Amino acid sequence: MGNSDENRVAIKDCCQLVEDFSALCLNQNFSDITLILDGENIYAHKVILAARSKYFEALLYDGGQEIKQTEITITDASPGPFRKLLKYIYTGTVTLEPSDMSFTLELLGLSHRFSMKHLASVFVEKLKTMLDLKNICSILNSANLYDLKELRDACHVFMDKHTSEVLANDCFSDLTQISMIKLLQRDSFFAPEIEIFKSVAKWCKTNNDIDDLVVQCVRLSWLTVVEIVSIVWPSKLVNSENLLQAIAEIVEVKPKLSCCRAKLLTDVNVVKAEYKSQVIFGSKTTFLLTGNRNVDKYAECAIGDKNGFTIKLGFPVFLNHVNMRLWDNDGRYYSYYVEVSIDQKKWKKIVDYSQYACRSHQELYFDKQIVQYVRIVGTHNTANPAFHLIFVEAYFKSKIPRVVNGILCPTTNVATKDKKAVVVEGINPAALLDGVTTNYGNFTSHNIGSGSIVVQLAQPYMISSVKLLLWDQDTRAYKYYIETSVNKSDWTVVADHKNEASKSWQTLRFTERPVVFIRITGTDNTANKVGCVYVVELFLLFFLIEFSLPPLRMPC
Repeated sequence: MGNSDENRVAIKDCCQLVEDFSALCLNQNFSDITLILDGENIYAHKVILAARSKYFEALLYDGGQEIKQTEITITDASPGPFRKLLKYIYTGTVTLEPSDMSFTLELLGLSHRFSMKHLASVFVEKLKTMLDLKNICSILNSANLYDLKELRDACHVFMDKHTSEVLANDCFSDLTQISMIKLLQRDSFFAPEIEIFKSVAKWCKTNNDIDDLVVQCVRLSWLTVVEIVSIVWPSKLVNSENLLQAIAEIVEVKPKLSCCRAKLLTDVNVVKAEYKSQVIFGSKTTFLLTGNRNVDKYAECAIGDKNGFTIKLGFPVFLNHVNMRLWDNDGRYYSYYVEVSIDQKKWKKIVDYSQYACRSHQELYFDKQIVQYVRIVGTHNTANPAFHLIFVEAYFKSKIPRVVNGILCPTTNVATKDKKAVVVEGINPAALLDGVTTNYGNFTSHNIGSGSIVVQLAQPYMISSVKLLLWDQDTRAYKYYIETSVNKSDWTVVADHKNEASKSWQTLRFTERPVVFIRITGTDNTANKVGCVYVVELFLLFFLIEFSLPPLRMPC
């Protein structure tokens, strides 16, 4: 009975434990090892050092056997930071010195050197919150010295945001060669290339650029010939052969070997006047840069005009998302494509919807591109020979959805009013896409043997599943089939239930394909000659197809 759970008492006294271990720190009493730093004796306890550090465990216990040695010399460490580290080993606490960054960074180095990963990670998280123009270069040097990727990435992101200030800062010359190389290799370290060269030239005056590896990171072909002749050549940092190669690339005798630098602005719409963007082709475009959402206003250009709407951004940027709205106050739909360029000479088509029917809101995603010009070209309008645009936005998103051949693969229902889907054929179309799936009274229908129910999505989506609810308020059953199309002319059957009686919810899966139109045709109704569909949902379930997992429960 004395061992029963109700008689057990847990006693915790963490504060006293820390206090007792703190009293042992740097205390000669009970110590069994002396650590010698710069001729100074620091007393410690083998078992505590080994328990807290893999480095000391390997040093003091060879294969599990305690070594006989009672003195060990520690090199390349200052007594002050080492005592701080020792205090952490004994008590689990450490105090950073933001005013003395060299002290803090040496402590970071010691935690890394003595295999104290948890402490090193704590330092990294804290240092990420302390970055400023005064300490950024020294912190980046430490991140590269100890190969701390997370801290290095944080430094790079900070320097990307403050490129001009970093280049002008006196501490820029304190960067190590490896820090310079890794920084200058980044496409997102954006500033005029001549300013980067000037800062590199200044750095070279006080540092040894072994094998010219830093100078080689300057993208000479993105300078002008005048800049090369008047600034780069007199510096004598670049040999004549490389200068001639750069000039040949500038005047387009040879293709550029390096890409342009660009500004990385995450979740920022750069098609705005405040970012010095301009619409250089198109009519009635002044409001496109104002964030307009008024559907009664629209810009226009002629269908087939290869200049379309051409937008010049204020500077090169990274883009992977364009968000725009086509004029949609009637039943018309459009086809178009989107191109991007850095110099308005070479264009890359990132979205090609020239064979697809599109209307209303368009969400376009593509691989990351460096861009200064965006061109949207209309290729078809079912109402007239003009292409109409209400607004356009361009972003870089840290994460984008899955895209196949420029077509978005949705993971949620896209047959909704919010996604601008519409019913273009069927009786009582308003009932089909209202999202109500219980206590329903309305339904969308067509007469058996005459017509169909047709849903049009706002843009092409890669679809592999359709879920629909057949009206089921009595015992009737239906037969039907479903087709899809991207242009309302060419149709493909994706589900054939003409030979089986179906009731209530239907989940139909098929090979992933581009879809704009979904046509549901009833062939039989056991109660009457009307085919009734209450709600349609469209999903991408590519994971079921690709990985052959057990069927998932579909949301209603």
